[in-house]
Amino acid sequence: MSIIDILLSKNLISKGDIKEIKDRTGKGEILDQVLIERGIKPEEIVKARGEFLNIPVKSLGDTTVPFEALDYIPEESAAHYKFVPIGIKDGTLEVGIVDPDNIEARDALNFIVAKKNIPYKIYIISVDDFNKVIESYKGISGEVSKALSELETVLSVDKEGTIEKKDAKTDPKSEAFIIEDAP
Repeated sequence: MSIIDILLSKNLISKGDIKEIKDRTGKGEILDQVLIERGIKPEEIVKARGEFLNIPVKSLGDTTVPFEALDYIPEESAAHYKFVPIGIKDGTLEVGIVDPDNIEARDALNFIVAKKNIPYKIYIISVDDFNKVIESYKGISGEVSKALSELETVLSVDKEGTIEKKDAKTDPKSEAFIIEDAP
């Protein structure tokens, strides 16, 4: 059974659609794009792929990924291989992957989690959910950069190389303000 057969069994496409879909994908078009153009929702395609590959599907919705989960997979690897951490449950890292058929991505994931010495479980996620998690990485790096730049303005180095703090009462970007504004 293929993804197309699963969509057919769910009456999301008709038998008449199959020939056109196969013709277009045979010419190099991406199956997901062809199906979306035919009016099939991306969530339905992801569910059918999960059923076909026997891998659970996870929809993130409005769920935010915990910051500690993002520490397990570097942003560059996540963006390149299209897999992201989506949570930690019972000591197991939950990883969302867009294309579980990508052997390179699976090998990279095995390598990364082996270095971190944590078990993991794969879920298929949509491209939209993947992009949301990638944005979470940018939020973390932006907050860290902002906090570091504020800290640099508060601390100054004198001629002898000692660090002096500016007065918290007179400087609005003082340590006290940074602590209050810290994420």
